[in-house]
Amino acid sequence: MKTLNLLVLLIGLWAAWSGQARQIGDIDDLQAAADWFVTVDPYQVQPLERIEQSLSRILHGDPDSIFLPGAQLSPPTRALLTLEAAEKSVASARFRIRYGLIQVSTPPKAAPLTVSLVQVDRFNLAPARYQALVRAHGKAAVRVPDGIEVAHVSWRFAMRPVMGTVAMTADAARADIPEAFAETMDCLGVPCTAAQSSATATELDWQPGETPSLDFQADYAINKEQVPSPAAVLDLLLAASQAASRNDRVMWRGFEPREGVAPGAPFVDIVIETGLGQDSSISGLLRDDHLMDHEIRTQWLRLRAAATAPDQPPAMDLARAAVPWPRFPD
Repeated sequence: MKTLNLLVLLIGLWAAWSGQARQIGDIDDLQAAADWFVTVDPYQVQPLERIEQSLSRILHGDPDSIFLPGAQLSPPTRALLTLEAAEKSVASARFRIRYGLIQVSTPPKAAPLTVSLVQVDRFNLAPARYQALVRAHGKAAVRVPDGIEVAHVSWRFAMRPVMGTVAMTADAARADIPEAFAETMDCLGVPCTAAQSSATATELDWQPGETPSLDFQADYAINKEQVPSPAAVLDLLLAASQAASRNDRVMWRGFEPREGVAPGAPFVDIVIETGLGQDSSISGLLRDDHLMDHEIRTQWLRLRAAATAPDQPPAMDLARAAVPWPRFPD
């Protein structure tokens, strides 16, 4: 009976996390869009005031600015930082960020409102790294890492622009990801709980891109342990994908809606991994699918950074790859 109950739970979780739990139906306002995405089992809706207070504690704004700290954060970046602010930190983690959108009417205005739908999963990789070290060196030679007991977690956010704020959270929900289910999840070609990096697993024709730098301002910590923070890696990927512009700050432009993608379905996937190697490093992988382009179907971006000397900037490289639309025979 326990096995059957677990199977039923996993099927339900799969439906929820794969975005197939419910059809979108007729959605004509912001609250309906938020409810459709956020209020789905096994997620539990979170008090907005509490999560905004948690987020504010890790943000720092310009005292001369008229905008509140975090007002210019993109929806994916705000979602990632909210998870980090609300959850216990782990040394080795894989973040999977999925982005979709839905447009709802806003009477009496003619232009529809774009509601960003973001799901952020964080997988604690400390258990996988510990087991790999035990197999290589023996249990007696390996120290049990801190945070090994922290559960995998998933958050869902519905966000909208408001005057002065690029992405205000309209609704948010949270769920723990059971280990048995997490082991079945895919993070751009790598099992989400594996200690292997997805940055080296994807076999594509990578071409070098412009070397990124960290010479921009942000309301969050740009550096973490001599490498870019997960939020900084995410912003660099968004800027490289043209979803954001970059001058002295990274400013959200947004992804355009995609024909052939159901409203609310994700079409952008991002994986960020930190704490996987012996030295301080971080990597990010972005897949932007169903592009509105007559030749290119999918854009891939890969960013890797590693610490160098204590008083030197990290070594970083950016690479690009593209997958064309399939061609029909003449």
